[in-house]
Parts: sequence; C-alpha cells; structure tokens
Amino acid sequence: MSDLTKISQFATAMLNAATLDDLLWSITNNIGEILGFDDCIIYLNVDGILIQKSAFGIKNPNERNLLNEIAIPIGKGIVGTVAQSKVAEIVPDISIDHRYIWDEFSGKSELTVPIIYEGNVLGIIDSESSQLNAYNESDKELLQTIANIAAPRIASEQYCTELQQTQLQLEQSNFELATSLRQLKENQETLVQSEKMASIGLLAAGVAHEINNPLAFSMSNMDFFKECSEKLINIYKLIITHPNISNEIKQQLALMNYTQLMQDIEEVVDETTTGLLRIKNIVSDLCGYARNEESVMTQFDVNNGIKVTTNILRGEINNNCHLQLDFGKLPSLYGNESKVHQVFMNIILNAIQASHKDGLITVKTFADDKYACIDITNNGLGIKNENLQDIFTPFYTTKPVGKGTGLGLFICYRIITEEHGGQIKVFSNEKQTTFRIKLPFIGHKQLNAISCA
Repeated sequence: MSDLTKISQFATAMLNAATLDDLLWSITNNIGEILGFDDCIIYLNVDGILIQKSAFGIKNPNERNLLNEIAIPIGKGIVGTVAQSKVAEIVPDISIDHRYIWDEFSGKSELTVPIIYEGNVLGIIDSESSQLNAYNESDKELLQTIANIAAPRIASEQYCTELQQTQLQLEQSNFELATSLRQLKENQETLVQSEKMASIGLLAAGVAHEINNPLAFSMSNMDFFKECSEKLINIYKLIITHPNISNEIKQQLALMNYTQLMQDIEEVVDETTTGLLRIKNIVSDLCGYARNEESVMTQFDVNNGIKVTTNILRGEINNNCHLQLDFGKLPSLYGNESKVHQVFMNIILNAIQASHKDGLITVKTFADDKYACIDITNNGLGIKNENLQDIFTPFYTTKPVGKGTGLGLFICYRIITEEHGGQIKVFSNEKQTTFRIKLPFIGHKQLNAISCA
C-alpha cells in the first residue's frame, strides 16, 4: 500500500468521525492497523500538560479504555520535549535516552511527532516499538503528515467543544440570573408587604387610640342613661301607686304601656353597653398587639394570649368558620409576648383560609413535662405529604401567586425555635391539619441565653 493510499484512508476515517473522541480513537486505531505499528498514543495539550486521550496496543486493553492514563508536563520526557521544540523525533534506542518515561509498554525505540495548528501545539502522536531502530525518516514524514491533516479537525472539534461548554455555562448563568431576579422580586414584594403591614399596624394602633376617647364617654353616657331609666321606673311606680293620683291619669299611663316601654329601654341599654364593652376589649387587644416591643421578654399567659388573638380575629372567624377553645391549666411563661401572639395570629389565619365554609377550628392547650403545648387544628384542606418537609422553608408557599409570600410559617418557626427555644410541628391528613407549638417551662435568664446563642 502506497503512502498516498494510507493518507487517503486516514483522511476518510477522520472525516467520518463525529466527535473529538471519535476522531482521536480513529487516528490511533488506524495508525496501528494501517501503518502496522505495535503501539500508538495521542496526547492532548491541556494548559501545558500532555494528557493521554486515546491509544492502540497495550494501553488499550478494551474498546476506548485507557490503562493507567498518565499526564506529562511540556518539556519533560521525550513526549514533552517534542511538544516544547515542535520538532518530530526518532529515538532508535530508548534504553540510552535518559528522557524516556517508563509506561506499560516496554518499548525499545520511539517515534514522536507534534500536532500543530496555527503555531500552537495541540498535542502529540507517540509510537513505540518492541524492536530497536524500528522507525525511519519515511515513517516520521508519514506520521507527521497524518498529524498535520488531523490538526485542523482537532482544533475545530476543540473549538466546538469549548463553544458548547461556553453555551452551557451561559445558559446556566442565565438560569441563575433569572432565579436571582425572581428571588429579588419576591424579596422586594415581601419588603413592600412588610412595610404595608407595619404601616397598617401603626394606623390600627392610632385609630384604636382615637376610638378610646369617644368610646369612654359613650360608655359613661350609657351608664348615666341606665341610672336615669332606673329612676324613671321608680318614679313611675310611685305615681301609679300614689293615693292622690286620679284613676284617670293611672288609666292613661296604663294605656301608654309605660312598663313595657321602660323594659325595652332597659334591654337596649344592656345590649348597647355589652356592645361597647366588646369594642373596648377589641381596641385594648389591638393596641397591645400593635405595640412594638421587639426585645422585651416578659411573663405572659398563653391562654390569655390566644383569647386576645381570637378576639381580634373574631370577624374573620365568624364569617368563615366556627371556633372552639379548650384551655388546659398552664403556668405563666417568659418570652416575647407580642411575637408569640404573632405566631398565634399567623397560624390561626392560615387555619381560617384552609377551612371549609362552616368548618371548625380548635385551639387546645395542655402541658407535658417540659413544655406548654398549643394545638391549632382545622378540619379543612390537608397538606400533601410531599409539601410537609418544606412547610417552614422561606419563600415556600402552596398559595396562588400574589396570595402568599412563603414567609409566614418561616417567621413562626424562627420565633418559636430560635428565639424561644421551643418546637413547632405540623401533622396533616385528608381530614384535618394540626400545628403543635411547644414553649418550654424555663426561666427568664435561660431564655435570654437561648436567644443570644
């Protein structure tokens, strides 16, 4: 077979190679089969290190499998010297060449040619023989010609590979950027919502404060009106029983149904007083809830805190579902009362939103050995098992877009676990969902130590 035919076969094989890996293995295999060499290895230059990428012979025990892949710095060994000088070499007797790096094949002579493209060394084609002085100048020229033909294909495939990697990195960067932008938008929306809630809290506290004055004199007027109505009833009794009042006047008073009228007035006074007292309690609770005492740790009553919270939410509860309170006997706890109330508020609001019309929300308190326990249960839509593990994760929400920020339960978790050393868990099935809050029976100093830890 002429050298021209051999080169033609190499060129055809290289054209049929689809990838860089296909190309390298095709070259080494054809060098072994077409040129009849015992051994052939292709090294690629990766940042100044020559790394074995394909082989024919002992280094290739199985299909496309390199045995003990090695790497040689440029300038080291015969392979590294050729890469540095960019000049092909024939070594007739390896045993007397100190540059030789021993590998699996115990060669006696070696032929090494560089793969050069636009002045840059892309790699090395290296062949060893079990015979001394096995290579001649014709072999060197032929192998160098093959290396020269392969160089632009290798460069092209490397460029395509780098382009693909760059594209993948760009796509990943775009994805990460889109994710960051989405998170930034969510954070901005959350901050805006937090500012709105803070403003609403201040507004509510201000309105509650302004209501207090007219509420106070309204209740005072009702008390005065009640006293007056009682006096009028007494006057009526004196008139109707007085011996000097004529029967005609008594008959006229009887026809006016004065007694029933006064009873109606008394009932209206009692109902109005009860309504005003309820408004007073709501205003008092709202003022206490809106008061900003972030760092204040005080003694507080859990059961009373639940009463305060449900009193504020009475309108929401009455419009959507029924509430059942089951209070056990609990000692006073130390903690940030307003933040604990915030936890109660968030979880009960979630329970209201999850409840069916005319559903039932139960709040039960009890004590175990170390904790005051609060169970808030609703019989509405349950939480899917795959969502339970993420329920306290920040920004995680199962609510529709615009209906939730995914921070409510995360904030609750931090308040209970990190700031109060407690626990918060959720249990759910198709029939009901229960959030269990556990606050420890510990002293004020211990609680502060937990908060600072």
